[in-house]
Amino acid sequence: MLKFISSIFPGDGSAVMRKSIAQSLIIRSVGLGLIFLSQILLARLMGVKGYGEYSVIITALNFVVVISLFGLDTSVLRFLPSYLQKKDYAAAHGFLRFSYRLISVLAVICATGVFVFLLSNSKKYNIGFSEAVFWSVLVVPFLVFVNQASSVLRALQKVKASLLPAYFLLPVGMGLGWGYYYFSHQKLPVDAAMMINLMVTIIVFIYIYRKVTSGVNKMIPVADPKPERKLWMMVSLTVLLTSLLNLLIKQSDILFVSYFLGNTAAGKYSAAAKMATLVALGLSIIDYVYVPKIAALWESHKLIGLQKLIREASKQILVITIPISIVLIVGGKWLLGLFGHAFEASYVPLVILVCGQMINSLTGMVGGVLMMTGHQRVFFLFYFLSFVIQASLNFILIPSLGIIGAAIATASAIIILNLMGYFFIRKKIHISASVF
Repeated sequence: MLKFISSIFPGDGSAVMRKSIAQSLIIRSVGLGLIFLSQILLARLMGVKGYGEYSVIITALNFVVVISLFGLDTSVLRFLPSYLQKKDYAAAHGFLRFSYRLISVLAVICATGVFVFLLSNSKKYNIGFSEAVFWSVLVVPFLVFVNQASSVLRALQKVKASLLPAYFLLPVGMGLGWGYYYFSHQKLPVDAAMMINLMVTIIVFIYIYRKVTSGVNKMIPVADPKPERKLWMMVSLTVLLTSLLNLLIKQSDILFVSYFLGNTAAGKYSAAAKMATLVALGLSIIDYVYVPKIAALWESHKLIGLQKLIREASKQILVITIPISIVLIVGGKWLLGLFGHAFEASYVPLVILVCGQMINSLTGMVGGVLMMTGHQRVFFLFYFLSFVIQASLNFILIPSLGIIGAAIATASAIIILNLMGYFFIRKKIHISASVF
């Protein structure tokens, strides 16, 4: 099976690279299927309003997690492969120690801030929603560590171990927990769903802690940690701001819909938004495998090899992207119906979002190239401009067009962001991020 999938992709990359891509494709495809099924189960068990409340809380939680990570989950992909390439093991250990300490402090601060906000605004929400937010506060430190540890494993080229938490352990564990609770109590309120989320995340935290400790001990020889805090902070801060804008572009539309139209409409729109991200599966898989290689080639000033790598990756992205886009456009209404009949109303937004994600994939690994070649500030500027456009369109279009307006705003921002990045890379780095 693995050998067959490896042979599908065009290009003349190494057998190891093809194997990594095939592994990533299998795990992510199965994982996304599991995530999709778990979301269908959740929507069925909670109903449109309950699913909308859960989606709003998870979206807000994602912002807290990104702030707590401080961009270090992306910075590790740039610094760790570079240090290992140069056999600078002292700097590698220094970065890992610095990153874990910083995200731990930030996670506690952010969780405390959310808790204080909840106490001061508890009267605005019903008791179930407030309790759900409380459970989300407790999950923050564990989820932050899981994300950072997964990125460390990814930087060490341990693809399977890095993907398992997000694409298998979390969705399967939560799905089983939600199902058990519903059949035991004949209902699944949002607070119970978030409590189960917390319990499963703690279990996954224990698993990933052991994996990353073992991986680091085996692959990075012991050395006294060497700090380069100023460099790490400068790069990570820019990455953090870019990551926040990335999250705003990809998920703030759910919050805008909730604000203007309520949580029920947010639930319907959320199903379409999550489904549209499947189009970027190919991009995310190839990006996941190739980004550490991009950093290593750039550090070695091997521009010809870098262009060859990126062009090969772009072809592989298209092999995955085009079939998924066709399936979602043709069968999207039926797929949305699996969440419940009411969710079929978000089919048109789904098609619009799919078009935006297709441009995202067709322009290639724009984000990965810019971040790994030290152009994170330029990428941040592109993100900022794109989000300003998206936010403006949301305020203008949602009141008049509803969830279709939200989809237009998000798709427009994604297209503008990727086109700016694509043309900048061609002009300044003198390589193409896609096959074009």
